[in-house]
Amino acid sequence: MKAIKYLMIGSLFLVATACSNGATEEQTEVADADKSAMKLYKNNCMSCHGNDLSGRVGPGLQQVGSKMTEEKLVEIITVGANGMPGYENVLSAEEIGQLAKWLSEKKE
Repeated sequence: MKAIKYLMIGSLFLVATACSNGATEEQTEVADADKSAMKLYKNNCMSCHGNDLSGRVGPGLQQVGSKMTEEKLVEIITVGANGMPGYENVLSAEEIGQLAKWLSEKKE
């Protein structure tokens, strides 16, 4: 009887551990993507859009995700708009995509 009890507890522990590792890996991937996008922002956008996305020479981006789609942000970052230069010769398409995805999540 005790053997079955310990077997059940061990099985539950293994299942719980396996489930939590998947979530942790996903959370780590999201955190890494955010760090990468934040670094791109800091190196390429912060001087005009502010260190807290509140804007300086360029407009604030704190709620840009509620105003523009990720696709529109890719377009603007790539070719530029309203005085902002395009970054197609500065950033790779992947970097532009990372930055646009990160900015599209800024809704508050």
